[in-house]
This record gives sequence, structure tokens and C-alpha cells, in this order.
Amino acid sequence: MWKAIVDAFNGDEGAQSDGKGQTYDFAAIKKIVQDPRNPKILVDVREKDEYKGGHIEKAVNMPFRSNPLALSEPDAEFEKDFGFKKPLKDAELVFLCASGFRAGNARGEAIKMGYHNASIYPGSMNDWISKGGKTV
Repeated sequence: MWKAIVDAFNGDEGAQSDGKGQTYDFAAIKKIVQDPRNPKILVDVREKDEYKGGHIEKAVNMPFRSNPLALSEPDAEFEKDFGFKKPLKDAELVFLCASGFRAGNARGEAIKMGYHNASIYPGSMNDWISKGGKTV
């Protein structure tokens, strides 16, 4: 995983596989945001107040620090807690946070829970904002 983080900070573009999902950079995330038919789910794992302060369009909020086992919740409870349907196990989830650390931990937990198509945007919000990405 650390190689993917270093690669992302060095500007390698696109999505790269590490055998457990993809590693996305700014350009790849921007394409996901711009394509309304793209099925990838951007999962912002920052806390609610951080998310409300500005997030990537299309990103859903699933705070990791306050609920690290969120994906193990029953479907109805998950939807009540987070305001969106619990992803299916074969969905591609792209985790992001402020700097990539929590996203990496959340991705690891997701993989342990059977979400083997769990991906990461290691640059996360710091990278998004520094490269002019819009927030809502």
C-alpha cells in the first residue's frame, strides 16, 4: 500500500491495481465525478463535520473513526445511520479522507469484511483541493 501512496504523491496518473482494488489519482477521481453513469462509490471516511465542511461531489459519508465496522451493520441499520444504501460486496468502493491514512485503514477493514473491490484515493482531499478539485 505504501508504494501506491508514494506513486500517487509523485504524480503517477490513472488507476493502478495492487491486487486488492485500485489506487486512484486526481485525474481518475475527476473522471468518476464527471461521469454520471460511473458505478464506483466514492466513500469519504472523514467525520461528519469534516465532510459537511466540503467534500467531493458524488462522495458519500461513512465516518471511519466513529464507526470502523460500519460495513458489518445490517442493511437497514446502515442506511439509517449513513443515509445511503449499504453497498453490495461486489461494488467498487473508492475510499478517501483528508490525507489518505483513514482511507487506507477503512479500505483494509472493508477487505476483511469481504469487499474485495475496495480501492483508495491516497492523496484524498488534500490532493483534490491542491489540484483545484471542486468541493460541495
